[in-house]
Amino acid sequence: MTANNERLQRVLSLVLLATQILGTIVLVWLQLPAFKRILDRLGEQSSSTAFPELATLGVSIGMQIAYWSRHRYVRIPVRQPNIILNHVFLFLSRLGFIFGSALFSVVIFRHVPELGPETDIALIARRGIVFVGSLFALFCASLEVERFGQSFGSARD
Repeated sequence: MTANNERLQRVLSLVLLATQILGTIVLVWLQLPAFKRILDRLGEQSSSTAFPELATLGVSIGMQIAYWSRHRYVRIPVRQPNIILNHVFLFLSRLGFIFGSALFSVVIFRHVPELGPETDIALIARRGIVFVGSLFALFCASLEVERFGQSFGSARD
């Protein structure tokens, strides 16, 4: 592998990782109002606009493109062992999925059982698909941050 190709791999790896981290931040920012609304009104179907759903879908797709592109075409460069960065990135990988886990728990265990007979099934199905897609994007991003953190590990770990 040439030095230019190795440098390109490093840059691409960082850009794709940054895309996923930024996507995670945007997903949390987009979904926080919905999360609060669900907590305040369990069992009540929200009639909010389609913008947050489309934005969530777009961000999730962008995160998936970055994840699978890195996974398929760009290897994570081997780095010098750094135990502090190793632990910071492993911590961030766990932290990045806490919001998704909390949202999943509230929606599945508290909100859905409270829905009444007037619930719009088509709307809930569409939102459910976007919801699962965004959770999967958060999961993939947390895996990627974990892999990046592991690249700072040493053989002794």
